[in-house]
Parts: sequence; C-alpha cells; structure tokens
Amino acid sequence: MASSPRRLPPPEVESRLRAHFGDDVLSFEDQFGHAVAAIAPSRYREVVTFLRDEPDLACDYCDFVTAVDRGEDGIEIVTHLHSTSLDHDIRLKLLLTAEDPHADTISDLYATANWHERETYDLMGIIFNGHPDLRRILLSEDWVGHPLRKEYPLKGY
Repeated sequence: MASSPRRLPPPEVESRLRAHFGDDVLSFEDQFGHAVAAIAPSRYREVVTFLRDEPDLACDYCDFVTAVDRGEDGIEIVTHLHSTSLDHDIRLKLLLTAEDPHADTISDLYATANWHERETYDLMGIIFNGHPDLRRILLSEDWVGHPLRKEYPLKGY
C-alpha cells in the first residue's frame, strides 16, 4: 500500500532541491520550520515549477512575491510558497543586481503572483520578464523612480 503524502521537514526539502538543481541552490536554512532556499536567478521559474508540480512538495499557493533592497549587494526577490494539502512553507530568495534587476514571471504559474509582481515592479523597479501586464499598480504612471529603493530620496524627486 502506498503511503499518503506528508509534510516534508526542511532538510528533506533541501535534499530534493539539491538533487534536482545542484549548485544552483546557493544556500539553505530552516527558519522556524520553513524551508528557505537562495537560488540562482536563472533557475527561478524552473524551481518554482518544480515546487508546484512535485507531488511530495505540492506548493499550490503563492503567498507573496516581494523584494528587499540589500544596498550594495543588490535587490533580493523573496517568494513564499505554501502547500495547502501538506501544510508546509517554502521561501525562495534570489539576488539580482540593482542596476538592471530582471527575473522571470511566475504569474502564469500562480494567479496571485500577478499583482505581487506588479507591486514589486512599481515600488522596487524589478522587471518580470514575460509578465502579461507589467505596469504600475499603486503609483501613477508618471511617477519617477521606485520609492522602496534605498537610493530613492526621502522627499521624492
């Protein structure tokens, strides 16, 4: 008799990610029971698809896509995925250059990512390649700059 799916602890998530993506899993942590993997930006979409489609991972819900300005280190995208059937959480991080931040869209994989990516574009200036409607969502179209970036002046331009 086949065993039923179960929640995977972070070390097992790490093992599966490293088995499929090798050195493109740059680092891994267990943060309060959540698996947190830093990945190569070039593999972002592929890793997200794997986490969604692999039955033992079954991340069927994208909780959020956001970004953090890491100053001289660049801009980090943070994507939080959840499995509603297995009740585990997996967070992905990818570091982009601040000068020309691009990442592939996952909005066709998760409908919720559409507006999250638009907000991240609007406030942080990240271009999501392949996004069907990448335009400002909070600020007016004539707004100059991206106000959550560290170089943005406190009083605006």
